[in-house]
Amino acid sequence: MSQETPASQTEARIKTKRRISPFWLLPVIALLIAAWLIWTSFDDRGSTITIDFQSANGIVPGRTPIRYQGVEVGTVQDISLSKDLSKIEVSASIKRDMKDALRKETQFWLVTPKASLAGVSGLDALVGGNYIGMMPGKGEPEDHFVALDTQPKYRINNGELMIHLQAPDLGSLNSGSLVYFRKIPVGRVYDYSLNANNQGVTIDVLIERRFTNLVKKGSRFWNVSGVKADVGLSGAKVQLENLSALVNGAIAFDSPADSHVASQNDEYHLYEDLAHSQRGVVVTLDLPDGDGLKAGSTPLMYQGWRWAS
Repeated sequence: MSQETPASQTEARIKTKRRISPFWLLPVIALLIAAWLIWTSFDDRGSTITIDFQSANGIVPGRTPIRYQGVEVGTVQDISLSKDLSKIEVSASIKRDMKDALRKETQFWLVTPKASLAGVSGLDALVGGNYIGMMPGKGEPEDHFVALDTQPKYRINNGELMIHLQAPDLGSLNSGSLVYFRKIPVGRVYDYSLNANNQGVTIDVLIERRFTNLVKKGSRFWNVSGVKADVGLSGAKVQLENLSALVNGAIAFDSPADSHVASQNDEYHLYEDLAHSQRGVVVTLDLPDGDGLKAGSTPLMYQGWRWAS
């Protein structure tokens, strides 16, 4: 019986599995974060535009904002003189979500606080500093604009009423002159122009939405600008609407209850004053003589009350 030789045993070799050290992941993570920040910065990048101003007074690079409806939509980045030294070129960055508003008819202007007897304008600029106002327009995309010297005319919002007054001249009225009903401001002069035959002026008036029902087809408008004085034997008669009307001019009107509400672009005559508007019932009196009577100032009394003149 033969003796079997045991099989030789093979020794197991133990290998250690190599693992990537967590410290090597840090540069990769940092690289990914940097790439994400670069992409976010590129994706959020706004539009750069140039606005030409006649003066840079009150404009500070990096600080002067551009606002639309009170919301900041951009910032001034740089200020430089044009090559011919005729204007100031302001470079500004506009936020990405306002890119579509940069059109050929888009308007920009500098807002600064101004005070007058009529009131204070640009009050937000007085509190937060000067800023550049923006009003989106229509047309092709544009990146170069010329700033307006003054704030553009008021925007016509839905529900507001536009009417037109005819007068021989503008008098003391101007754009922004207030329109009153019972001494309450309900609108303002939007614009004015010469008539087609140059024989008078057309005054465009914008009435606020909540007051449009006050303007009737039979309403009459009259000028209440300045001070009107009439001195005669029967006494002195002085008319003054308010201090604002004295400085900037103003218009007043009535609202007859038995008349229909006015429509857009209705036309009216602007009377010189309330007396000339002939609002009321005209009566004729036969008197023995007219001594001491003066048109427009001699009162007609009833039980101690003045009812007419």
